[in-house]
Amino acid sequence: TDSLDMGTIRSALKVGVGSPEYESISDCCRSYSLYNVVPNKDASSAQPIVDFILWLRQSRDISYSYEANVLRGLTKLLKYRFSVESTADPTYGEKSFHDIPAVRELRKLHRDANRRQMKSPRSSDEARKWISWNEYLGVVDALKKDVVDELDNLDVLAGKYQISEAVGRRIATKYQRYLVLAFFSCVPDRQRTVRELELGRTFLRNDEDNVWTVKHSPDDYKTGGTYGDRPPLALSPELTAAIDDFLQDWRPYFNPTGQHVFAQPRTGKQLTQDSVYSIVARSCYTHTGKKTNPHLLRDMIVTHVRESSGATERDLEALALFMGHSVAMQRTSYDRRTMNQKVAPAVALLKSVNQQGKGESSE
Repeated sequence: TDSLDMGTIRSALKVGVGSPEYESISDCCRSYSLYNVVPNKDASSAQPIVDFILWLRQSRDISYSYEANVLRGLTKLLKYRFSVESTADPTYGEKSFHDIPAVRELRKLHRDANRRQMKSPRSSDEARKWISWNEYLGVVDALKKDVVDELDNLDVLAGKYQISEAVGRRIATKYQRYLVLAFFSCVPDRQRTVRELELGRTFLRNDEDNVWTVKHSPDDYKTGGTYGDRPPLALSPELTAAIDDFLQDWRPYFNPTGQHVFAQPRTGKQLTQDSVYSIVARSCYTHTGKKTNPHLLRDMIVTHVRESSGATERDLEALALFMGHSVAMQRTSYDRRTMNQKVAPAVALLKSVNQQGKGESSE
């Protein structure tokens, strides 16, 4: 197998496909593949990846978090590369791909990046995005009021709204905005859940309890391979009437192209990652002046529960299961309390113990 000649590839790209030298990109690259980049399982085969990470550090000044994510993806790529060659059998207690030194090398780099990530400050100024959980609930209430005001101003004839398509779409958009943020307040899940909510499959109405619930199979959420079928995630009963109203009278103004609960107002297609981000960020910015993003909401609720609710370890374990991650992940990744906030209960406990001791010694 020929070694990878990046100079040749760069030359082809610089000259341009369709030139006399290279009629097609395959003329230059047809012999190159993942097997050229990582020719064998030796640890030294991971060197091009190490060089790439070093280049990202030096030329792009990437954060430790970004580096860890890149290494996670590249490790999966190497697992694909050596999926046939590896004979490790996890069913016998062996770690998968432990017999592939190149994979072990990337795992070591990934662990190192994770350790540095945990000790380093956040790369972005989260003070510009962070709001308290109570402030977020205030945003939800403000969006609800906006919808109620719109509905109160409508003319109703024979039980039906008499409005134009444009007005109907405007109100439907406000209604959807409110329900998206209200959904996160009940189920602070990854935004994929909101985007992929599908009527009759992952979003079901429990008529007996009069609530809407989210039901995920292992393929419907990020950590499904670890936790399997997810317990039903029930929304607040207070949202039932609003969801029913939205689905029956307002969602049709989007002309949805499928069974997804939420749709893009102009195209009727499923919401994208950017559209969910925009709905949350703009709504929070309008009412708080801070562009909170959907994933930060998960950090906010965990921090709020650990900081102010007096939750027991059992409660925290249940919350972790509900949110689809481990208790360890809850502590290390989602809990954003400062070190002073975390040790404050211990300081108060020691102060109480010392005061009690002084009182007993004076008797």
